Amino acid sequence: MTRAELGSLYDRSLFEQRRGIVGWVSGIAFFCLVMLAMYPTIHANTSFSKLIDAYPEALRKLFDISDYTTGPGYLRTEVFSFMAPLLVTIYAILQGSDLLAGEEERRTIDLLLANPISRRRVVLEKWLALATGVIVLSLVLELLLGLAGPLFELHLGWRQLSAAVLGTALFALFGGTFALAWGAATGARGAARGVSAAVVIAMYLLSALAQLVAALKSFEWASLWYHALGGDPLTTGFHYGHLGVLVVFIGALLAAAVRLFERRDLTA
Repeated sequence: MTRAELGSLYDRSLFEQRRGIVGWVSGIAFFCLVMLAMYPTIHANTSFSKLIDAYPEALRKLFDISDYTTGPGYLRTEVFSFMAPLLVTIYAILQGSDLLAGEEERRTIDLLLANPISRRRVVLEKWLALATGVIVLSLVLELLLGLAGPLFELHLGWRQLSAAVLGTALFALFGGTFALAWGAATGARGAARGVSAAVVIAMYLLSALAQLVAALKSFEWASLWYHALGGDPLTTGFHYGHLGVLVVFIGALLAAAVRLFERRDLTA
């Protein structure tokens, strides 16, 4: 690896993700267009309103169904209650687990570290490439919903939409950074993916079930899903305190990843 290549480790990491980013962007774009195309049949449809009202209250709370025939209510239920955050988070976990642990499994990490480059820089620049991928996917999500929405009679303020997309992006970046940190500590890509997926699913379930189980309500604050999307950003906009919690956790995980990778013996 030449000095010129070392000067663009971020570019190298992003280049390696290019096909994945293109594929995930295509998938998210298709998902958004399908959801938008369905909205005109639901908008202001009294039959749908009556059907939703007939659902059990527990079901409506679990899937955050309210004002379903309005733009914010429809997007909350069909896009941001589960699917969009799930898609972006899966991408982040897959990429985060591969950045360090994947390099070890492919036995290319030694070649990289044999060059005059610090382990700290390796972690930070690879994380920046991960964050860039998450940002790209999130921008596609926001621009498609915001620009194409009116074509399908779905109107939503950019501030509210941006709040929901930012919460989604930060939650996904938390999952990806967790996978990166686990990979930095163990070098096991599969375990990094499995543990990270278990953590984010547990956080989603805690936030969702807290709406149904009174005993869990007092523990809802422990779920980063709650801090990302639990405050109904599509209606209320930004909640900077909650978003700040996500930023703190991401920063702590990144610092842990740097520390763990610097101290690990990679000769085994």
